[in-house]
Formats: sequence, C-alpha cells, structure tokens
Amino acid sequence: MQRQEESGEDIVIVGAGLAGLAAALGLHRKGVRSVVLESSPSLRASGFAFATWPNAFRALDALGVGDQIRKLHLHIQGLRVMSASTGEIAKEVDFRDEFSCVRRDVLLQVLAAELPTGTIRYSSKIVSIDEHGDGAKTLHLADGSTLRAKVLVGCDGINSMVGRWLGLAKPSHSGRSATRGLAPATTPTSTGSTHGLPPKTMMVPRRAVPR
Repeated sequence: MQRQEESGEDIVIVGAGLAGLAAALGLHRKGVRSVVLESSPSLRASGFAFATWPNAFRALDALGVGDQIRKLHLHIQGLRVMSASTGEIAKEVDFRDEFSCVRRDVLLQVLAAELPTGTIRYSSKIVSIDEHGDGAKTLHLADGSTLRAKVLVGCDGINSMVGRWLGLAKPSHSGRSATRGLAPATTPTSTGSTHGLPPKTMMVPRRAVPR
C-alpha cells in the first residue's frame, strides 16, 4: 500500500546519522521544526566509536547532551605506547584535556531520544530530487510518495543521494582500513574499567601485516 502524497516541510534533513540528528537537535533547541528522512527501518550506526576531544564535547554541551555522554563513557587520562616484542613502555603521555572514546550507537540513541516524536521518518528512501523555480525541492521516495522541502540538508553519508544531485565527486577508497571491537564485561573496577589497567589508550605498534 502506497502512502498518500505528503504535505510540504520547511526543513528536511536527509540521513539519521550523527550529522543529521545533531542538525535536527540543534534546530529543535532553537525552536525550529525539521523532519529527518532515514532510509533504514531503524537507527543504524556506521562505524564503531571515535575519539572525542574538548571541541566535540563543547558541541555536545551546546546540544544539551554532553553530560549524558560523559556519564556513559570512561574518561581516558593518557596514552601509553608499548613495544610489541619486549612489552616495555616506549612512551607515556598524560592528557590534560577531556578525552573519551564514544560509541556511535550510544550517541545516536541519545540524540534521537532528545528529538520530538515523529521527527525521524524511517524507511524513507529518496530516489530522486526535483528543484523548482522558487528554490523548493520535491523529494521522490521509494514508496511512491513525494515531499516538498523549502530547505534540504544532506547528511546521508558516503553514498549520498543529495551529494549526487548536487554533482559532488564520487568518493574514492583511501586504501586504509581498521578493525575495532567491544568486549562486554560486568564487573568494573574503581576506575570504571574491567581489565584492571589504567584508563589510558594503549598502542602496540609492530610491522605491518604482509598482503
């Protein structure tokens, strides 16, 4: 069953990732309504976690979610570089500034929870965009419905439909990759960790793995 054609919106944000939800929440804090279109049926985190320094926490504080994120993540106090062959500490640096490793899925959930009900419209995939003489855009969705927007904000990631419509260059692979993971545990120490090690980032460099 197809949806009926939807009424227009002043501001439509495409993509319910970190950029899209942060933009929507920033507008909401200023009393400005927006609609977020997300092609997936639910929130979807792309990637695992990222380093969060003071400038990022200032942005989160401005959005009103900084303290929530601080409570949910361990404050990392420094960096320790160790030899892979001997296990000796090669270098140790204490961080003077605020730093945490923030999980993307957690931040997405916190941002989404602060938005008014109905702001995010899931399963809303844009297949084409038309622009009118007055600057408004008509968004054609995969289910056959359309949505007219006065302002269109593209936050739909690496394969952005909005980016293609604007004629932006296609992304190219950098040749780099990373593997990350999370080990669940239930008995934290006094520092909030579960491994008994100090709350510092550990680096154990060694030769690259041959291809």
